[in-house]
Amino acid sequence: MKLSIIICLYNTDRYYFESCLESVRAESLAEGDYEILVINDGSDIDYSDLFEKYKVRCITTENRGIFRARLLGVKEALGDYIAFIDSDDTVSFNYHLPMLDCAIGTGADIVFNDWAFHTERSRYYCNADSTISGDIDLEGDAVLPGFVKNEGREHSYFVLWNKVFRASLMKDFLPKLSPIAERPERFNYSEDALMTFSAFCRARRVLGVHTGYYFYRIHGGQTVNVVSEERLRSQIMNMSETLDIMEEGVGDHPRREAILGSISKWRALMSRTHYSYAKAGGYDSLNELIKERYRRDKLRRSTYKDSSAYSDNVVLPENFSELEGYLKRVFFEDKPISVDLRQANGYIFSNITFMIDRGAKITIAKGGLAAPKAKVSLKNRILMNRVVYAIGLKLFKKGSKLRAFLKKHI
Repeated sequence: MKLSIIICLYNTDRYYFESCLESVRAESLAEGDYEILVINDGSDIDYSDLFEKYKVRCITTENRGIFRARLLGVKEALGDYIAFIDSDDTVSFNYHLPMLDCAIGTGADIVFNDWAFHTERSRYYCNADSTISGDIDLEGDAVLPGFVKNEGREHSYFVLWNKVFRASLMKDFLPKLSPIAERPERFNYSEDALMTFSAFCRARRVLGVHTGYYFYRIHGGQTVNVVSEERLRSQIMNMSETLDIMEEGVGDHPRREAILGSISKWRALMSRTHYSYAKAGGYDSLNELIKERYRRDKLRRSTYKDSSAYSDNVVLPENFSELEGYLKRVFFEDKPISVDLRQANGYIFSNITFMIDRGAKITIAKGGLAAPKAKVSLKNRILMNRVVYAIGLKLFKKGSKLRAFLKKHI
């Protein structure tokens, strides 16, 4: 088994969960090369028909939280490599295969791919995110500094879902992290940053590819949404402990001081983020906790720079499904095929190039199977304009209900 795709599940809307499973089964991965491993964390909803329909291996446990579920998934994974998908998200057609090929072909321990937000009306990626706009190639003593260099401003570095990990590397940190997940109090925030940091501590080579998108769905039911003082308090405690563990984990690394400096700035970023949420929610009683846990003398609200990685948004085509259909037709063609790419956008080009490099009998010629033209409406181009986004950040403060509404619907 080459790849285990782990999905942790707890009372996710059936429509979202089925969309997630359907997108994985529609991928370019060969049957038999991968498994879908669902950790059902004590859901009240019956998903048994979906488990059977999409041929998933399911382990059902009592409800103990996302951190414990993810670690259990790592422990039970059969693949040589591991990937994660949140149960309400989806992936594009050629997402995991290129990462898996890259890992196997180069010996990389961690491989990135691109990602995009998915709202009720559009899908878009953040062109200012360095993991999308640039190429990742970290080796040896440069790996851990690379993880913290952006000081927490790019969540693409510390989330689990846009990467493929060597399984042995992740199984190695289970003895250290499992006791944290087994504590009575839930650790349900920043656990992905803790797991990814632990993987980077052990990795010797990290690379990136650009062939597809993980679609991070924005909706009202997400656990990361701050809806109460109690939840915000828990997030502060979890995130600050994660940063504490990161500091301890640096050890005698050759670039120790630079790494600790980046973690300190990450701590300052989180103090501004959580203070902004506390301010918006009227949770002034949390101010002293924020100061203590993030080691601040004074508290400040978030700045534009804090969100700079999300300041240049590019809308994906409204006919993205049509582009995907074209790629699937080319990829699964069992005889030589000629393609006409005169109308093709970068997404189609990158995937056709991947197929050719992999040995597919594809020729590029006028008159071949014509690639569809990407379509983006003028309205969406305007809404995602960098200037419009900057104005929105200025007018609608982090943590405000109006900002959350606009983020979800636009």
